[in-house]
Amino acid sequence: MSVFSGLTDHPGSSFKSLVSWVFFVKVCRIPFPISLQMDIIPNSMPIADNLRTLRDKLNAFANQYARDISSIRVMAVSKTRSASEIVEAREAGITDFGENRVEEASAKFASLDAAVYPLYFIGHLQSNKASRIDTRYQGVYSVDSVRIATRLSRYRATIGKALDVLLQVNTSGERSKSGFVDPVYFLEAAEEIAEMPFLILRGVMTMAPFVDDEKMVRKCFSSCRSWYDNIAGCIAGEPILSMGMSSDYRWAVAEGSNHLRLGTAIFGDRQ
Repeated sequence: MSVFSGLTDHPGSSFKSLVSWVFFVKVCRIPFPISLQMDIIPNSMPIADNLRTLRDKLNAFANQYARDISSIRVMAVSKTRSASEIVEAREAGITDFGENRVEEASAKFASLDAAVYPLYFIGHLQSNKASRIDTRYQGVYSVDSVRIATRLSRYRATIGKALDVLLQVNTSGERSKSGFVDPVYFLEAAEEIAEMPFLILRGVMTMAPFVDDEKMVRKCFSSCRSWYDNIAGCIAGEPILSMGMSSDYRWAVAEGSNHLRLGTAIFGDRQ
């Protein structure tokens, strides 16, 4: 898989070679220094052009940090984006989509083929909304408690479909962010969740503070990588270490992320 491992060729797409390089993506190699602000892309640029730019940056970063681009996957964060923008992103090669509001996501993706537009929930999920994570969702990449995992497991059992999950850790210490904060309890929780029916524990995710401070951000990512390593024995399938958004994915690549959640870098600035 590649950075552009969330990207696949789309029938009739004029960006076929780019797509196969780009989006379902895993990250390859990148050589030039680029500032954090580089990822702010005007909305007027076609999404396919944004993906070209992203591919070039990922190649440069992968080179710089001795990463294999084919090991990094990209998910498009499509919250607040229109269904037409999601279709455009898919046609340009993106194959995974993340949303953080259940109501918005359910309405927007209802008319989109689940096989072509895989949907993941990536926000804080209230336990009373676990039953909203129906068959339209491939996974919840933000499980922050045993309680919500239990609710998801019970509900998915009633519909007979397994759900991929990532455990969210709060490595920044910000009270505004959800996630596990105690390493010992986290390991116990991971062991318990890994045994829950109809849940497939795939890995770990975190969000760094939204600051232009490389040392601070990389410290959060490095910490998350340690938590991830500690539960390696509980993870099923290809392990996912999900770190990095449009403002900090360069540093996430440097710290070993193999899954990026990008919105602005793909869709451009919100109006």
